[in-house]
Amino acid sequence: MKNNMNDTNLTIRPMKIDDFEQVHSLWMEIHGFGIRSIDDSKEGVERFIRRNPTTSMVAVCDGKIVGAILCGHDGRRAGLYHVCVQENYRKHGIGQKLVERCLEALKAEKISKVNLIAFKQNEIGNRFWQSLGWKYCDNVNYYEYVLNEENITVFNP
Repeated sequence: MKNNMNDTNLTIRPMKIDDFEQVHSLWMEIHGFGIRSIDDSKEGVERFIRRNPTTSMVAVCDGKIVGAILCGHDGRRAGLYHVCVQENYRKHGIGQKLVERCLEALKAEKISKVNLIAFKQNEIGNRFWQSLGWKYCDNVNYYEYVLNEENITVFNP
């Protein structure tokens, strides 16, 4: 199914907790997308947005959320999470516009550096980040320590 998306019916705006149902539905329809049971629940996303009220973004086309980014910072460094665009709306620059709006919001908050994690098997995502000029860091090690074993990640088929 093709869409009739153009710049005049596309809006990029800060995400609100009222957007959760549509954003979660978008996450669930994306192949290979990983959802965490606690962090990506409505309560988890609400906690994230409350801490970062101006930096997470949604792309809305004809009243429907077709793209989203969770973006937050700790006052020093920022992270982008769950960057996604509905498959039928890809290749229109929506992902790039979402990223640009997040970066503008971060600059307004005096944040100088942004990180993200792209799974190695996410070929589409890795090509996207490289096309936007993001640099692959091979000089750092990424470590993880799990504080809550109940916060499991499930990947969409």
